[in-house]
Amino acid sequence: MRRKFVYMSLLFGIVLTSWIYWKSNTEFNNTVTILRRKSYTLIDVTLKPVSTTCKSQTFLVIIVTSYVGHVELRSAHRRAMPAEELRKVNATRVFLLAQIPEKEKYITQSAINDESNTFGDILQGKFVENYRNLTYKHLMGLKWASTTCHEASFILKVDDDTVYNLNKTYNLLKTIDNPTGLLMGYMLNNTKPRRNKENKWYVTYDEYPRSEYPSYLSGWYYITTPKVAAALCDEAIYHPYLWIDDIFVSGLLRESLGIKLKQLPDKFWLAYYELLECCLNDMIKKSIKCDYVVGPNGGRNNLILEFNDAIRNCNSWSNCTVRSQDQDLEKKCIAHKERTIFGDGGKAEIQYVKLK
Repeated sequence: MRRKFVYMSLLFGIVLTSWIYWKSNTEFNNTVTILRRKSYTLIDVTLKPVSTTCKSQTFLVIIVTSYVGHVELRSAHRRAMPAEELRKVNATRVFLLAQIPEKEKYITQSAINDESNTFGDILQGKFVENYRNLTYKHLMGLKWASTTCHEASFILKVDDDTVYNLNKTYNLLKTIDNPTGLLMGYMLNNTKPRRNKENKWYVTYDEYPRSEYPSYLSGWYYITTPKVAAALCDEAIYHPYLWIDDIFVSGLLRESLGIKLKQLPDKFWLAYYELLECCLNDMIKKSIKCDYVVGPNGGRNNLILEFNDAIRNCNSWSNCTVRSQDQDLEKKCIAHKERTIFGDGGKAEIQYVKLK
């Protein structure tokens, strides 16, 4: 009886050891597969920018997430801030694209190839354009910028439907003496996952089990450095994937690395398209300066061009006046909130940070 017990114990030990080995080996293989897939996604591309895009004296790298079919939007960015204007401030710009989806009928790969050959500013990944692949596109841009342009001082990440002014961005960056660990943008705090299946931002408990997202930056426009971008990409390889790119990159990955977020200065950001349009109209019709730098285009592809042209005219003609208190933009204009930085679930908490 005792011998039988010893044999049974021995057999159980062998089975248990085999199961643990098989389980750990399976988990190891699955982990390796995930790491390889994520690494492949970040570095394997169809089109690359020209080799002269980044030079040793590059100050700013602008990476613009753009849907492959948004040809007119990319054109508006190029006309608003031409390559020669970028060179004056030692900046370079790259548009981040993915593969054309099967449902897309209005753009061809040959057209994208021609655009790339003409402007030399396209980085196209081998994953397909899809809202849930935005995180891959975002990280692809950070990976490229932090490796190809690792000597640059700053990286600016924007969306193609974001309106912004290059010179005012440049002036802000010149005030930053110590950019170590820099992640600066519009902070969103106390944001909770959307659990309603009908919601655009619906996230399952398997995708994200926590009840609240960490603080993060809006993906519309934020500033970082090649060193921070490289750290975020390295961390992403080991972190469970989340398809909401700004939460994943500047929220979860940033949290894992222990990097603190910085808020953009006051009067830098317009959350609603109507406010930006009002600010633009005041520049054109009343010669009142628009000191804001960033806002949404509200579906108007050429708004970034109109906005920057109006600022140039104000500066060159020297005829624009400073907005007075009784002309306060947010009191004067009515915003219907067609597209807001807060999306569906973000509650913003402003925390202004003085730049040294």
